Amino acid sequence: MNPASQDEAAQTAITRHRLSTRGAHNFAHRDVWGPREKTMANPWSPGNPDGTVILRLAENSLLHEEVAEFIKAQMTVLPIEHLTYSTGPRGSRRLRRAAASFLTEEFQAREPVTADNLFITPGLASAIDAVAWSICDEGDGILIPQPLYNGFNFDTLNRSNARVVGVPYEGIEGFSELEDLFDPDVNQRALEGALRKAQNDGITVRALLISNPHNPLGRCYPPETLREFAAFCGRHRLHFISDEIYAKSVFDNPAMPAPTPFVSTLALDFGDVIDPTLLHVLYGASKDFCANGLRLGFVATKNEGILGAMSSISMFSWASHVIQDAWAAMLDDREWMNNFMAKKTRLMVENYNIVTSFFREHGISYCESNAGLFIWIDLRRLLLPKSSQADHSQLKVTSPEADMYKQREMTTADICAKNGVMIAPGNVYVPEEFGWFRITFTVGKGALQEGLNRFLESLAEVEAETYRVQ
Repeated sequence: MNPASQDEAAQTAITRHRLSTRGAHNFAHRDVWGPREKTMANPWSPGNPDGTVILRLAENSLLHEEVAEFIKAQMTVLPIEHLTYSTGPRGSRRLRRAAASFLTEEFQAREPVTADNLFITPGLASAIDAVAWSICDEGDGILIPQPLYNGFNFDTLNRSNARVVGVPYEGIEGFSELEDLFDPDVNQRALEGALRKAQNDGITVRALLISNPHNPLGRCYPPETLREFAAFCGRHRLHFISDEIYAKSVFDNPAMPAPTPFVSTLALDFGDVIDPTLLHVLYGASKDFCANGLRLGFVATKNEGILGAMSSISMFSWASHVIQDAWAAMLDDREWMNNFMAKKTRLMVENYNIVTSFFREHGISYCESNAGLFIWIDLRRLLLPKSSQADHSQLKVTSPEADMYKQREMTTADICAKNGVMIAPGNVYVPEEFGWFRITFTVGKGALQEGLNRFLESLAEVEAETYRVQ
């Protein structure tokens, strides 16, 4: 939508609903969840065969029952702890102590994380929003390597009016394939170039934000690349924010004989390249604990200014202490947690093998991964005429026909939705070429098989679309 029509839509909302300018703009252009509500309220199940199979959202539902049973067994309401203001909106002392111990041990932190280093938020989106509000003035930028998790746009923009500044790699020396996105030298050159361009465009850059493990690529950054990120931020006095929400969703993949394991930024010594008060680690309950609806996250930082700034607005995003104690109980019960993580990982491997075997059987290309809840698949061939299938250069986002290829990508996702399976079109992750899609594989096996069958049916329909005919 062009700026003029955006203004028209916002003006209509102001007149009709008596909204503020920012409220009208968000209503008209940034309400992501409202349009999804109807579909998400009708998920597929054996008892609801006409429901939608949701392979678009990064949600692990493989152990929902186990989490539900654990929470129900822990549900005790303590009036002084849970029915008063207690310790306030920064987070319960119990959860902060449990989270500090969890980070120190499970993330192998070089220095012990303390409860005073942690700030509890209702979900990681809230954590990113709070950090962006604390470090950015309106219009300031946060660098994020491309492709990037699409939620970063909403988390930084919708309230703080900070902006995502994508870091492109096309044309960077040493870059030729997705594997190169994890190379330290390629990243060093890409970051410096993106920062220069942002400065030339009049954007004040405040931070670098990464997802490790990477979303949507499902890979982990090697320590040398993490060090380059830290050194870059140190050179330019930028905040380095590491979103590590998939840290415990790493699994074995024999197709990757030497995969990069997950290493937290907390485990590495960056003291010689960056001020430790500029390093912040984010984590949440949603992904690793199969609990997207639990809505709890935290920011680990030594920066007292950020803690104080987030505290000043925390009354607006105060997580219930009852729910905080439920997650604290999971973190405290190491035997339960270790058994849970082992079972979850085993089920993830089984599902990953199911979906990748399906892709290979039907000639669908994909990127091998060993982390996260999703697979990055390659459907570029469906966007091109048969005579041009080998020439993927047409699909670059800088192509003169970029709008057409983006529309073809969206049409593919729409056909899938019509056939009862939701997948994520790649363009929402700001890649540098069209034709990639993200598919979640961590749903129940029945839903996964049904979703894959509907997906295959949809691809046949896409192939029959008129734009495939020369």
